[in-house]
This record gives sequence, C-alpha cells and structure tokens, in this order.
Amino acid sequence: MSAADLVRPAAGARADGPRVTLFAEGTYPFVVGGVSTWCDLLLRGLPGVRWSVFALTGAELEEPVFELPPNATLGGHLQLWGPREPRRTGPRPPRRRRRRELAAELVQGLLGWSPDPLDLVPALVWCRQNPDLVLPTFRDEETWRQYVEALARVLSEEHPELGEPAPFDLDRAVETYQTISWVARTAAEPTPDADVSLVTAAGWSAVPAAVDKALHDRPVVLSEHGVYVRENYLAAVRSGTDAAGRFVPTRLARGLTRLAYAVSDVVTPVAEANAAWEEGLGVAPERIVVVPNGVPAPGAPAPAPRTRTVVSVGRLDPLKDVPTMLRVAAAVRRRVPDAQFLHYGPVPRGQEEYARSCHELHAALGLGEGFRFMGPTKDPTGVVREADVVLMTSISEGFPMSVLEALSQARPVVTTLVGGVLDAMRGAGMTAPPGDVHGLADAVCALLLDPGFAELLGRRGHARVTRLFGQDRCLDGYAAVLGALAADVRGVPAAAVVAAGTVAG
Repeated sequence: MSAADLVRPAAGARADGPRVTLFAEGTYPFVVGGVSTWCDLLLRGLPGVRWSVFALTGAELEEPVFELPPNATLGGHLQLWGPREPRRTGPRPPRRRRRRELAAELVQGLLGWSPDPLDLVPALVWCRQNPDLVLPTFRDEETWRQYVEALARVLSEEHPELGEPAPFDLDRAVETYQTISWVARTAAEPTPDADVSLVTAAGWSAVPAAVDKALHDRPVVLSEHGVYVRENYLAAVRSGTDAAGRFVPTRLARGLTRLAYAVSDVVTPVAEANAAWEEGLGVAPERIVVVPNGVPAPGAPAPAPRTRTVVSVGRLDPLKDVPTMLRVAAAVRRRVPDAQFLHYGPVPRGQEEYARSCHELHAALGLGEGFRFMGPTKDPTGVVREADVVLMTSISEGFPMSVLEALSQARPVVTTLVGGVLDAMRGAGMTAPPGDVHGLADAVCALLLDPGFAELLGRRGHARVTRLFGQDRCLDGYAAVLGALAADVRGVPAAAVVAAGTVAG
C-alpha cells in the first residue's frame, strides 16, 4: 500500500487514516468562494482522512454555510478581533512570568526586513503555553516600552530595496501594537490533535500551524491559491491610505508569508506562477509541488442559452476589480444593447464600503437591469450554465475555480491574464491585461456576436478540463503529499516524492 492509499481509500471506506488539521483563513466553512469550494472538494474527496477544520474569520461569523462531511469536524473557530480571550487547555507550567519582550520580538520578526522568520517561533510557542498571560503581558508598561524601541529600529532600517521610512505617530503605533497582540492571540489558541497541518494561505492561518510544528513536530503543508503577500501589496496600493497606513499591512503580510514558507515541509501552489513568488521569498525548489485545482468530471454540457448573457462569479472585493467589470458591461452594452450581465458573489465582512462604491458606479454608468448583482450562490457550476460567456476581471488569482467551473460547462471565458489563468484555459477563451476595459469588452462582444465561435471555444474548454483538470488528479496530488508526511517520510524531499510517481501531474 502506498502512502497515498492511506488517505484515498476505496469509495465507502471508513475514515480511519491520518488526522489532518485544515487551517482555513477567511474561507471554509463560513464563507462562500473558490477556496472554500476547493476545501469542500478536498474533505469529501479524501474520505480516508480524519479532518479537523480550524477556521480563522473576522468577528461575528457564527453559522457555517458549508455542511461538513462525515469525516470532518470543526475543531476550532478563532474570530480575529473578537472579544474572547485565549483559553488554557492543559496544566499550568511550573514557572510562569510575563514575557515583556514579546511585542518587541513580534514587531521585529514580522515587520523587520530581513530577520530569520524561525526566530519568531519561541515567542509564538510561549503564547500557546501561557495563553492567560498574553493579554496581561501586552498591558504591561515594560512590554510597551520595549515594543516602541523595537518599532523604532524597524522604521530606521536601511536596505537597497527599501524606500523612505514610513512616518509613524502615536495613534499608528498603538494600532500596530493592537495588531501584533492579535498575532500573539492567534498563536495562543489551542488546536486539534493531528498528524499533519494543511494551511490554506501563507498568512494568519500559518501561525497556529507553526506552533504545532514546534511543539509536536507536526509537518506542515501549505496550499497557496492566491499569492498572499502579492494580494496584500495590491490591496495596499489601491487603498488610498498614506505611507504609514500601507506600511503595516504589507510588512505584516510579508512577515507572515516568510514564516509560513519557513515552517512548511511542502508548499503546493496551484500554479507555476505562484512558485516563482515562493522561490523569491526563500522556498527551496525541492519543497515545491504544483498541484492544480480540479473539478468533478463534467458530463455532456448543456447548450449555451444564446440569450447574450454574461455571468461572473466572485466576492465583491478589490482583488476582483468589480469597477472594471462594470465598465466592461457598459462598453459592451453600447455595442450589444441586449447583453445581460449577472454577477454572483457575497460581500465579505469589511468590504461593505467597497460594495457601496460598486453600486454607486453601477448607478452612475446607467446600467440598470443590464447588470444585476445576484448575491451569493451555493451552485457556481449551475449559474454558469445560464451564460453564453463567463467574465473574470481579477487583478490577482491563483488557479481560479470559477474558470474551471465555466470550462467544465463548455462556456468560453473572457478573463484578465493573471496567476495560472492561462494554464487553465489556453485555447478556450480570450484574455486581456488587468484593468483593460476596452480589451475585455472587445473580447466579450466578439463572443456574443459570434455564438458559433463561442461554442467552439467552449468545447475546447470542456475537453481541456476533462483531460487535465479533473478533481481526481488534484485529489491524488494531495493524497500523495499528505500520505507521505503522515507516514513519517518528511526526510524525503518533495521532488523525490514526485519523481517516485506519487504525485499526479
């Protein structure tokens, strides 16, 4: 029996294989989206795994929107910025004192330009071992004093890649202190017992996995969909805030990403485009195994409705660049007046103002019923069947499930050329650079006005998904990696696992 057989047994087998904790950040099982769809597919498709889901969300998300499969439980739910204090689950250590250097260690390790990210781990481990001392430590005057000194050192760093230091006032320093305290709070949260940690983003969700690795020698797999640090850079640039306001989120994203990469035994990006970022931030190539996303084997596709309907699926989020989508719709309707645009997707918590601005632009462009916000959907594959064309205007993606779902239904895609999009849809759609309203609109018009050509591209996409991106191929890749690590073969480089034929693709 191979390692993969431990986590992907025959259909109907009991889940008595390895225990894996899935660390999900802002996604499964509380939020609908592409990563959540992938998580659900993985849990259901690997019935031999005993899954525990540890969800990190914004405050006030209480009810899951996904029903967990029988082989999975919700093993933890940390509401970032929520009111609950860290809790202890084990005995108190015999010697206990406040770690007054804690905030200084965290700000230096996470916001500094070139520290060894593994130097952060002892401080994070202390938080897990002393959860009831985390908040008292941050309320200590000496902790604040050491933090201010460390922050000053970070702000005065010199490096060829650094620009002018960000101007910081007391209010910004206090906000940063609060943010750093939440990193400690995240490290302090108890996690389920497991054999392997699977982290879905190189961000906050890597913090508890790093502690588990240090305390329990638990291997870590990082599955990177979008490139976390890149997406935070893009969000900061578009935020309109000042240099100090951009400094903390971008440096924190970089610090969390470097920590995630440092503690991961295997990094499984969904596209080769992600791997270049990972190598650039220190991941050795032999630890990278590209495992593209997959979708269930498509049956015979339903014919396109030929109603000149354009469907888009995605949350209302700056990374999805909804304003460009609206401007594309306006440009298309000037040339194809009966074109109809349907957008399916939720408004994530914290993006309410962005959603309002999108609705204001919708009104300003006079789109009316020509572009309808349909709200969230639990059936993304079903809604693309309503389409003649599927549109995506993102400024950052990994290997988008929405594109695969469209191709599985033989619908041509018009998309921005980002992430692994071209790998997914080569020859099955049309692309333009991010923000290129005219290029995207021209492509949509070409397909709406020539349904025969649109159907040709749709058939190519259907054949491509069937041949290359079925869910079995994706599941076999994760079965091999998780099985190898659970079987205690961490000393074998990921490249050797691939060479031995245990990872599909």
